[in-house]
Amino acid sequence: MTSKRKSIHLTIAEKYDILEMRKRCESRQSAMEKYGISHTTLKRIYAQSERIKKQFESSKELSRDTKRLIRRTVDVDRVIHQWYLRCKERNVQITEADLQGRALEINMKLHGYPSFSAGRPWFLGFKERFNITNADIREAVPFDTESAAAEAFAVDFNRLLHERQIALTNVYNVVYTTIMWKIVPERTCIMDHAKSTENLEMCEDYVTAVFCANATGCRKLPVLLIGTEPDVHALYNYDTEAFSTIYKSKENACMDSTIFKDWYENLFLELVKARQRENAPTEQHLLLLDNAMSLHNLDDLHDLDRSVTVMSLPVNVSPLRQPMNCGIISCFKRKYRIELLKTSMPITVGGTEEEMIDVHKEISMWDCCRIVHDAWLSVEDAILTNSWDRLLTVRNVQSIEVTEKWESDINDVLGMLIDLPGCKECEEIDVFNWFSIENQYNIVQKKCVEEVLQEFKDNPVNITIIDDEAGPSRAKLSKRS
Repeated sequence: MTSKRKSIHLTIAEKYDILEMRKRCESRQSAMEKYGISHTTLKRIYAQSERIKKQFESSKELSRDTKRLIRRTVDVDRVIHQWYLRCKERNVQITEADLQGRALEINMKLHGYPSFSAGRPWFLGFKERFNITNADIREAVPFDTESAAAEAFAVDFNRLLHERQIALTNVYNVVYTTIMWKIVPERTCIMDHAKSTENLEMCEDYVTAVFCANATGCRKLPVLLIGTEPDVHALYNYDTEAFSTIYKSKENACMDSTIFKDWYENLFLELVKARQRENAPTEQHLLLLDNAMSLHNLDDLHDLDRSVTVMSLPVNVSPLRQPMNCGIISCFKRKYRIELLKTSMPITVGGTEEEMIDVHKEISMWDCCRIVHDAWLSVEDAILTNSWDRLLTVRNVQSIEVTEKWESDINDVLGMLIDLPGCKECEEIDVFNWFSIENQYNIVQKKCVEEVLQEFKDNPVNITIIDDEAGPSRAKLSKRS
C-alpha cells in the first residue's frame, strides 16, 4: 500500500523564497528537496507567483534587513544589464565569460547576494529575462566545435577566392582594437605617482585603432584612431603631413557604424578604385571583417561597390583566428610602446623623477598619432604575410619564417628603463604585461562598470526604473534574428 505524502504547509515567505530560487536559476529539484514538496505543489506555486509576490510584499513576516537584501539582489541584475547595454552601445563584443566575470565584480561591489556564483544557469536565465540572443552574447564554444567551424570557414574562404579569382594582393583583413595609449609599466615612478594620487585615469586613457592590410603584406592602410580629444589638426600647429594616421574625435573613443562606413567608403574603396584604375576595372577584392555582428551591415557595404566582397567570421569562430589577431596587432603594440618610451628619453635621461612624470603628462594625442604611424610602418612584412597562414591553403608568395621578438623587445625596454629616473625597479614581467596590457585589462568594459556603478550610487532609483520588472516580455533590448 502506497503511503501518503505528508502534507506540507508553506508560509508566504517560503513560497516567495521558492520563486526567488527560480529567479536565480536554481533547479526545481533543489526547491523540492529544500521544502519537501512535490512537483505538483511546485507548479502550483509557480502559477500563483504574482499573488504570492503581492502577499509577501505586504506581509510583516520578513525583517527589514532581509527585504533590503532581496531588493539589493534585484538591483544587481539590473545594474549588470545596464553595464551590458552600455558595452553594446560602444560596440564591444561581450562573451559569456565577460558577462559572468563582470557580474561577479558588480555583485561584490554592490554587496549583493552572498552565494552568487554567476554560473551557467544564472547566465542562461539572465539572457532569457532580458531577451538577449546568441548573436548578442557569444556563448562559450567547445574547442573541438570551434576548431571544426574555423576549418570549415577556411575551406569556404579559399573556395570563394578560387571561384571569384581574387588575387591575394586584393584580399584584406580589417580589425579595430583598443590601445591604452599612455599606459606605462608597473614599478615606474609614473605608475607609482598615479596610484599614490589616485589618478590612474592618466594611464588608463584609451583610443580605438583600426588596422587593415592585405594578405601579401605589400599594402598597409593608414591607421584610423578614434579618441576623445578634439581634432588634433585644429589643436596643434604642427606639420600634420609628418604622419599618415587618421584621427576621429568621439565622446567615448569607440567605433560605431557611422565611422566604420566612412572608413570603408572614403579610405578602403578609394584604395580599391585606385588599384582598379592601375590594372583592370573588373578586378575583384575581398575584405574580411570580425564577427561583431552589431556593427556591420554587410548588405549595405556590398551595395557601395559590387566589385568588393565583404564577409565576416562566423559567430562560432573566435576573432583571434583572423589574420590581424595572429601576431600583427601584438607586434604593433610592442613597437608602439617602445616608441612611446623613446619619446621621453632624450629629455629625462639624467633628470629627476618629477621631470619624468611631467614629461609623461605632456605627451599629447598628436604624439600618439605620430607614434602610431612610426610603429605601424615598422611592423615587418613577414609578420603581415605569415599571419594569413592559418586561413590560406594556397599561397602565391612564399611564407617567411619569422619569430616574434618578445624577448629581444623586453631586453631593449629594460635597457632603456635603466637610464630613466624612477624606472630601475621595473622587471621583465612588468614589461611583458605592459606589452599586452589590453588583453588583461578589458579597459572599455572596466570603464563601463565604473560608469554604471557611479550612476547607481548617485541615483539607485533610476536603475530600477529603467527596466522595471524586466523579463522576456518587458525587456528593452530588441531581439535580433
